[in-house]
This record gives sequence, structure tokens and C-alpha cells, in this order.
Amino acid sequence: MGIYESGSIFGIKMYNFSNDDVSNILFEEKYDEVMSYHQMRETYLFYTELNNKNDVRFQYYTECSSTYGKGNYFTWYPLSFDNFLEKFGQ
Repeated sequence: MGIYESGSIFGIKMYNFSNDDVSNILFEEKYDEVMSYHQMRETYLFYTELNNKNDVRFQYYTECSSTYGKGNYFTWYPLSFDNFLEKFGQ
């Protein structure tokens, strides 16, 4: 029982985090379909052009299912820097 995320990426968010809150959204895109290679590459290129990469955090938008009666829904999940590079930096 619980909440299960599909792992498919339907969107990405890059932001700065300070004082226990999102302080500045740098990039955010959500799509109706799984992100294409081109969309992921554009996101990675945006990241490489940032002047200050310190304290940049990532989240991905994915489909989830729940055994708690919510059915299927979409939500944001944290994405580590290493996973960002693996998935988007190809």
C-alpha cells in the first residue's frame, strides 16, 4: 500500500532554495506527454548557461498512483543533481 511514482518525466523544475522555501524558480516546464529527448536536451542546455549553479535544486513532474483512493495524479518529486545529469545530460 502507498504511493507509487511511474518514473516517467513529464516536466522539470530548477530552483534555488533558501530559508526552507523555494526562493527563485529558474526554469519550469510541464508537458502532457513524457518529455522528449529534445526537450530534455533544451533543459540541460539551459542549466549549462546559468551563471551561478550554486544551490540549484531539481524536481521532476511525474504520474503517480495511490492505494489510498486518490487514483492516478501528477506531482513533483525531488531529483538529485547526479540523476539530472544522467537523464538530461546525454
